Amino acid sequence: MLRDLLAYRTFIINMVLKDLKLRYQASILGFLWSMLNPLLMLVIYTVVFSKVMRVTTEGNYTFFLFSGLMPWTFFSGSLIASTDSVIGSAGLIRKVRFPHETLPVATVLFFFAQLVLALLVVVPGLVLITGARMTAVAWFAVPLLLLQLAFTTGLAFALAALTTVFRDITHLTDVVLMVLFWCTPIVYPAEMAPVALQTWFRLSPVSGFIEAYQALLVRHRLPDAGALAMLVMWTVVALVVGHALFRRLSPTFAEAV
Repeated sequence: MLRDLLAYRTFIINMVLKDLKLRYQASILGFLWSMLNPLLMLVIYTVVFSKVMRVTTEGNYTFFLFSGLMPWTFFSGSLIASTDSVIGSAGLIRKVRFPHETLPVATVLFFFAQLVLALLVVVPGLVLITGARMTAVAWFAVPLLLLQLAFTTGLAFALAALTTVFRDITHLTDVVLMVLFWCTPIVYPAEMAPVALQTWFRLSPVSGFIEAYQALLVRHRLPDAGALAMLVMWTVVALVVGHALFRRLSPTFAEAV
């Protein structure tokens, strides 16, 4: 897989750049539109949960919310779009020979590029506006982002392949992500959740990533070593199983789409 992706890296980069150009073509605000939705959610959730529902967190609540909401936006957007990455490229698959893995990979990288661009703009702005403190520990969020990128790519492989067989995967993904959002400590700290839900947090890789970001950016400390080991394990499992499933179904893509 890595050999094929490296061989077709120019193809992947061009696909990502093409999608970025098409997304903001003839748009006055351009890239700013990609930040509008998460920023609007950030403002709404900050008002509702910190002012109305009085949720208390360690450190600044807006920055706490940001540390979970931005990675979640990348994660959910990538998975939803990945369900269409293969079936939406039917003409290309039927006419050109190329590694089909490049399709979900390009989709995930498109959303990752938007995340990185947004972080470069939003983080300095939030630090200035909210007065949140940034420490050297925050730089460990970079390898954590790359780990989340690999984990998300593994899930994208599985969803892209399964959607060619079961079209309902697209709708099911939307529903599961909606439920998963509220079962992940994004708008509230894990300590506020019932004991049963806290057990789920310890097992869920999505919650693991969010809590790791919160530890680095809000609590200014390294995540628990055991929790990080679990995230690495989940990432390896997602990549191995997701790619194996993709490779198994790949020969049927031309007929299925």
